[in-house]
Amino acid sequence: MAKVVSLDKFAEEMKAYQKKSIEKYKKSLIDALLKSLPRLVKASPVDTGLFAQSWDLILEEKSAILGNYAPHAPVIEFGARPFTPPIGPLLNWARRVLKQPEVNDACWALARYTQQKISEEGMKPHFILTNALDSIMEDIRMNMKKAFEK
Repeated sequence: MAKVVSLDKFAEEMKAYQKKSIEKYKKSLIDALLKSLPRLVKASPVDTGLFAQSWDLILEEKSAILGNYAPHAPVIEFGARPFTPPIGPLLNWARRVLKQPEVNDACWALARYTQQKISEEGMKPHFILTNALDSIMEDIRMNMKKAFEK
């Protein structure tokens, strides 16, 4: 699409075009990131629900940050080397998994087994966000293609 512009108006036209283009890029990016949030929540492992509820998109003037802000998010995403976790949270987890109203012998056995297993093998990564990056990038590309075809 050709447009004739006098030289004295050329700088103004370029600024207007640049502003429109930047807005199209921003909208394409934000739409794709917002679309990815439900998929990330669905892919999240659920125990108490804190991890799944902690996905967030932070939008600023010149940046957008998609991440999970649960305290244990890095361990779920990237795993962990062998370490000995505290028994208290494992007991609570075992009670929830076994659907027990109180901590009993079965809860203690599961918690100790899990503690021993983590201290020997660590924790495996889930790569929830890492695995979603390709589809997020594809959504951004598709959104930009649509935005700039108009």
